[in-house]
Amino acid sequence: MNGHALRLGFAWCLWCVRAAAEPSPSPSVEVRGERPGERRGVFDLELDRELLQLSPRFQTSELLSAAPGFFVDHEDGEGLGNDVYLRGFDLSHGSGIEMRVGLVPINSPVHVRGQGYADVNFVIPEVVSSVRVSEGSYDPRQGDAAIVGSARFELGVAERGALAKFSYGSFNQQRLVGLVAPEGLDEKSFAAVALRRTDGFGERREARSGTVNAQSVLDLGSAGTLTLLGMAYGARASLPGVVREDDVDAGRIGFYDSYPFYAENQSLRTGRVLLSAEFRHQGPRGSELVLAPFFQWSDLRARENYAGVLEVSELDPSVFAQGDLFETRNIESALGLTAYYASEPLRVGEQSAIRVEPGLYLRAGEGEQTKSLLRPEDASPWDRRLDADVSTLDVGAYLDLIWILSPKWTLSGGARADLLLAGVSDHLAGLRPNSRDTAQPERNVGGVAVSPRATLAYEPSEGFTLQGSYGEGFRSLPVPYLRDGMSHPYSKVRSAELGITTEAAEGRFESRLALFNTWVENEMVFVAEEGGLDTQHRSVRRGLVGSFVLRPSKWLLASTALSVTDAVYRTRVAGISHRVPNVPPLLLRADLGVRGQATRGRVVLFGWRFGLGYTFLSGQHLSDLVVGPATHALNASFAVRPGPFELGLDVYDLLGRKNADRADYYVSNWSLEPGQQAASLASHLTAAPPRTVIASATAYF
Repeated sequence: MNGHALRLGFAWCLWCVRAAAEPSPSPSVEVRGERPGERRGVFDLELDRELLQLSPRFQTSELLSAAPGFFVDHEDGEGLGNDVYLRGFDLSHGSGIEMRVGLVPINSPVHVRGQGYADVNFVIPEVVSSVRVSEGSYDPRQGDAAIVGSARFELGVAERGALAKFSYGSFNQQRLVGLVAPEGLDEKSFAAVALRRTDGFGERREARSGTVNAQSVLDLGSAGTLTLLGMAYGARASLPGVVREDDVDAGRIGFYDSYPFYAENQSLRTGRVLLSAEFRHQGPRGSELVLAPFFQWSDLRARENYAGVLEVSELDPSVFAQGDLFETRNIESALGLTAYYASEPLRVGEQSAIRVEPGLYLRAGEGEQTKSLLRPEDASPWDRRLDADVSTLDVGAYLDLIWILSPKWTLSGGARADLLLAGVSDHLAGLRPNSRDTAQPERNVGGVAVSPRATLAYEPSEGFTLQGSYGEGFRSLPVPYLRDGMSHPYSKVRSAELGITTEAAEGRFESRLALFNTWVENEMVFVAEEGGLDTQHRSVRRGLVGSFVLRPSKWLLASTALSVTDAVYRTRVAGISHRVPNVPPLLLRADLGVRGQATRGRVVLFGWRFGLGYTFLSGQHLSDLVVGPATHALNASFAVRPGPFELGLDVYDLLGRKNADRADYYVSNWSLEPGQQAASLASHLTAAPPRTVIASATAYF
């Protein structure tokens, strides 16, 4: 089935390449204006291409860092979803934020790496035209995994023609991009390929990847438009694992090194195919009908050792100390449909109008999940923790209303209901010699998640808006927590927000400020002995997010955002609470971009741009008493474009600091000599890339 899915994906992509290359006799141009009341919450906004390019961003997921309150970790490897920090959440591998490419949901609701796992790096950054981010669960169209917000990546290439781009930089990093966007076709029609390889910035960090993205818009005349999208992606990488901070401080191991012996064979392999079709029909009075079926296939296998040599076999407790190399694997195929009908505005009195949007969502998935312990020297299994076939079904329906009560008051929102069904065939049920192992081999669960959401906006004067929002979201529970007959197979979140938005000088200055409070039923925290994330009890987050964007002229753009949060969760032990680990209480982001050009008449002879991006993350609580290191990161980019050529230079970590990509506090017994060391508590670090310089050359045709 896996080979068939890959062949189908490549066939679709090749068809789209041919369709994009053929001229259309009547090219389609789609103009979509923003409806009044469309924005839900203070930080529901569109990031245009200029904002996304304001400072260097290495991977597609890092484009989210252009949004206020977001931080996405910078990884040099390939194939694993980035961690996203937002409003007091450490969203490991994107779990907890709903991500879409167009109308296609990327999250895997039930994934061995975490609820709502998402990796959007199969999308080529050069074909992303904008990103719509919505912080909070205030929009009825947000589905599974949108516990702290959502992000939708829109694809398109404004500059028509073709380009070839080659990049080379530190650590023998090479990247090749080819893109075709034929003249005369819709901006959303293109075909692109990207290949990348790197030796990595330290031991065991080499990586390889390749991705194909192709999209074609077909004009159906008065019937509407049909957009076809095909993507295929593959990547593999070696992983170094963690290093103990006390070993680094004592000089026993380097910050960018990897332990010998039990840290061997850590690696990653992944593949993905995505196919979708989006039919869109616009009525003469502003109504809109959209039907968007999709297919996805994904395969992820990761091998990581967090603790050294501490694990004991759950199937045979007499076997232990074989190495804590966890192998997790998730294979899934999914079919789905997103559909909605947005009515034309209906007049209610002289100053009031209502727009109604009923919608339907369907996703059916079939997959396999495994988690095993391997011997590091030869990757042979010595214990199995999870081996299950999983089927999921999400049937969702929503009703969204935009009610313009008066010229100053707007009420938007509605309700969403999702029927969530899951079936688990547990191949390890009853095999563990443990009285607590009561899991049944066949388990079926089902429940309905009801999510009311609303935003009330008051605009006393032009450019000044007060908003209050309330919403409920959800994300599916992982397989080990699904019990037969369970009627609540999801974790619920409730969020409230109050804020102000100001805009002046025709959009040249914009500021936002929001106070928020979020309650989560089941918190997810990293547990080394589980080889990943574990579910705890309720958590509470509160804080504020503020930002401003300054566009005083066409040549200058500046953006700054500050997020202050506090997060606490209750454990499964009654009466015990802790600070949520890995959450930076303070996050500051500042970007500055300057650009210019020389012209002769309407012909651009020479262009240039310069960008700076600075990020500060305060020390994160690794436990109630232990605080990890702070992060300072300064990135810079410069490019010149004489005619059809562009030369660029991107520098990451300009300050040359040793930043940690992640830090955790737990028990391990890592050592530099063979044999077993005494286990002890310590901070464990995963290094972020050091100073990295990448030069690029692009030719436009």
